[in-house]
Amino acid sequence: MDLSTTQPQPSKNQDDSTFSKKKKKRFLMQVNKFLLLHLLILPRYWQKTYGLLAFK
Repeated sequence: MDLSTTQPQPSKNQDDSTFSKKKKKRFLMQVNKFLLLHLLILPRYWQKTYGLLAFK
């Protein structure tokens, strides 16, 4: 019986977990950019654009 062929292989889940952590971090950065744009910048734009129309 040859034991060299039955040596344990590195777990594939470990590689997948580091990949998924990177993917999750990238996704969270995109969400942060989206929220920053919509929650901080767009309300000011709407106020400047449509706030002036309210006075006319």
